[in-house]
Amino acid sequence: MKHIDPVCGMVVKEETAKGTYEYKGTTYYFCSESCLNAFKADPEKYLKEGPMGHMPQEEK
Repeated sequence: MKHIDPVCGMVVKEETAKGTYEYKGTTYYFCSESCLNAFKADPEKYLKEGPMGHMPQEEK
């Protein structure tokens, strides 16, 4: 099964995930330990804003 890393937006397969984390009854899958650690530090940020890799660039 495939999942979207909630930090970077990368597609992650369950069998190759570098980490998982359960939050409020949902298991999230991560492409790297750094994405896992970022999510653990502030899960609500990523759940509200969406994956950082998919956020629009700020206009200058």
